[in-house]
Amino acid sequence: MAIAACLALPACGSALTPEQRADVLGAPGGGGAAAGGDSGGGTTGGAGTSDGGGDGAAAGGGGPGGTTGGAQKGAPVKCQGTGGATAPGVTANKIKIANVSDVSGPVQGLFESAQQAVKAYVGYVNSTGGVCGRTLELMALDSRTDSRGDQEATARACSQAFALVGSMSAYDQGGAATASGCGIPDLRAVTTTAQRQKVAVTYGVNSNKVNFQSTAVADHFKGKFPAAVSKAAFLYLNSEVTKQNEASFVKAFTGRGFTFVYEQAIDVADFNYAPYVVQMKDRGVRYVQWLGSYQHAARLLQAMKQQGFKPDVFVMDPVAYDANFVKQSGDAAEGMAVFTNTALLEEGGGNAEMKLYRSWLARVAPGAAPDYFGFFAWGAAKLFVELAAKVGPNLTRKALLDAVKGVHAYTANGLFSPQDVGGKRTAKCWAFIRLKGGRWVREAPGSGFRCGQLVNTGVGG
Repeated sequence: MAIAACLALPACGSALTPEQRADVLGAPGGGGAAAGGDSGGGTTGGAGTSDGGGDGAAAGGGGPGGTTGGAQKGAPVKCQGTGGATAPGVTANKIKIANVSDVSGPVQGLFESAQQAVKAYVGYVNSTGGVCGRTLELMALDSRTDSRGDQEATARACSQAFALVGSMSAYDQGGAATASGCGIPDLRAVTTTAQRQKVAVTYGVNSNKVNFQSTAVADHFKGKFPAAVSKAAFLYLNSEVTKQNEASFVKAFTGRGFTFVYEQAIDVADFNYAPYVVQMKDRGVRYVQWLGSYQHAARLLQAMKQQGFKPDVFVMDPVAYDANFVKQSGDAAEGMAVFTNTALLEEGGGNAEMKLYRSWLARVAPGAAPDYFGFFAWGAAKLFVELAAKVGPNLTRKALLDAVKGVHAYTANGLFSPQDVGGKRTAKCWAFIRLKGGRWVREAPGSGFRCGQLVNTGVGG
């Protein structure tokens, strides 16, 4: 999932207003920018394929490198002995890690869920005895929703912690040069800016990149709504990153048979969506895709309802997979579709890792709700522990970074679709859900995720 840097703001590094926060939260959910990529094929995860027609279903399998599945199951990997003080933040009995996430700012708790998820995993690991005889200690740092805050927090982590784990900052470009300069392993939930994506020590557990799109998404909607694809519309919030992602989506979808008769950027502060709806009606639009926050999507859906405009389908990324969006949109969102690359909360009873996450989240943050950012932050903490145990007692930053490079089909024990963390390549596999009676219902595939090929659109790469 990409979160825009600067977006439509007057200047980078300034604090976000509530509307700008909505813009940040509304950047592409999984189909957009995060870290690196190429158009490699091959299989992903357990059961699915990533080549051919893109209709394989991927189960959540594979260990950190896609081949050591046992490492993702049950308790964290164990190892024996301790090598003493082997690196910054590492002693004979402790590993200090840092999480730098937006907690304060004009809107409290922007990405607090990512920090809560890492706290939850640290609590879990320490309850099992830690890693190689060392317990984990978490530095929970606030990047304050601005680039300077991210830089300052990253600098503290560089000098005091062994690694950054599960971080989530809207302005993570602030700490890019600092992280690069000190060489701290930076295993993030999501990498939100191009500057941070390019840092050699930085890896996003959500591994997507703007110029690579999976054919699975376009092919699903083309197969489901074949009569609508020749009359498609794409609307998005007006910011540089969302512009790039929209262009990449449109190019990829066009290559799969879509014809877009209407593309429209909407300013963050625009409250009158009626003219856009009129344009879609006049052009006979039957397929609508939105790229932006769920708050703005709710406005668009309400305007569509008021104008009596009902396309064959309204599509969003995982940003819409949120109880607050359903509440805010009401029946205007009924029947809309979402593509997501995480396990479904509605199916959590059958997902051991999700149950573990929810259980420990309740312990460290009573009343907190699991969410998209939390899924990937928990996954980042889990991967860190697995790799640290794999390295063993002589834990060094270089050894950990070398281990990350071998991670190519990571699912956090089925918490999300296979992510090519080490290769920094876009995920190929997605699930599709519909809102029916105010509840999300799985539409395809019957379980797991549907995989496609990666297409290099050349946009923003």
